[in-house]
Amino acid sequence: MSRRYKVFKWTFLFFFVTFLTLYFSQLTGYYEYQNYTKMTLTKEQIQKFEQDVKEGKEIDIENYVVNTDKNYQNRFSKVGLQLSRGISTIVEKSVIKIFGTISGFVSE
Repeated sequence: MSRRYKVFKWTFLFFFVTFLTLYFSQLTGYYEYQNYTKMTLTKEQIQKFEQDVKEGKEIDIENYVVNTDKNYQNRFSKVGLQLSRGISTIVEKSVIKIFGTISGFVSE
């Protein structure tokens, strides 16, 4: 019983600390500040674009758009994806074969 109590206590403590962290980050405006930083960067890019138009420079969208996409792929995720696709293919073929066999029994 005491082991269960310890596990429950530590789990509850973990979730409580996580809740407090998220709550205070929202309360202090951390998320809004991050969005403001992105907006400021966008305003700077707009000003740069307008300046380039005034100066008659060649306009290329790549000079003004900031790429925020992150690539999280690594060897482990690639192996996991291949494994998942393999399992999906096997399950799909198995289901088709099983229902094909069942439909053969029903139609006879």
